[in-house]
Amino acid sequence: MSEDIVTLIKTNEKIFTNREAELAHFVLENAERVIYMTITELADELKIGQGTIVRFCQKLGFSGFHPFKIALAKSLGQSSEENHEIESLIDVVRRNHIEAIEETSKLLSVNEKIVRECATRIATCRRLYLLGVGASGVTAMDAFYKFMRIGIDARYNQDPHLLAMWLSECNEQDCVLAFSQSGSTAIVVDMANLAKHNGSCIIAVTAYARSPLAEHANFVLLTSIRESPFQSGAIRSKIAQLHVLEVLFEQTKFLLSDKAIEATKRTAMAVEKWIY
Repeated sequence: MSEDIVTLIKTNEKIFTNREAELAHFVLENAERVIYMTITELADELKIGQGTIVRFCQKLGFSGFHPFKIALAKSLGQSSEENHEIESLIDVVRRNHIEAIEETSKLLSVNEKIVRECATRIATCRRLYLLGVGASGVTAMDAFYKFMRIGIDARYNQDPHLLAMWLSECNEQDCVLAFSQSGSTAIVVDMANLAKHNGSCIIAVTAYARSPLAEHANFVLLTSIRESPFQSGAIRSKIAQLHVLEVLFEQTKFLLSDKAIEATKRTAMAVEKWIY
């Protein structure tokens, strides 16, 4: 680890509380693990409050845990640029993408009953709201397009204010499908909390079972890919998300049967005049 981070922690050790000192020791001994952990997982690991972690980071000059993880990843030499030879780059990418699908499929297979229950909730809901920002927002938009085409009354908008206003009127007849790889995206977590408060069913697609989003969810569908702070929005993570979405979509389409077929025909006919 970079001497800068070590020095930063050691020069502040006298102002740490006992719990913060325990956290500092854990970070120094397990830095490679910490950069892939959520604040919830770290708090659970050490049996400390999340506020303790935030105060620890603030004493080191960071606004919170995520900026601290970025600095920690830098100190470990993590980078979005991998030093692969060009001859092997294609194979490396292919292997990463195949692994993302295979590992995520294993998680879905273990929780196949939950997948079917989620599809049933979507197929029978009054309205489906899609949540996601940044890279996960692209997945949410794709979900909006797919479910809308099979007759689901789906709603998605890139403006979180508009989404929040929509969700203020949702109820127990509605369903929310929320995408967040980290499970700690504040906007997504807040909107999921709003929807749950109104009685809606929350389905979370995330890589972290112990995360703020998962805590608000009725059902959690896990992807296998975890990201370091420098990998946010990585294509392999997106592939894992899309794989979960595709499985959920196909199961919903199967449940809707003829209704989905007719809706797909209508939406296809609506745009066919523009396809040459």
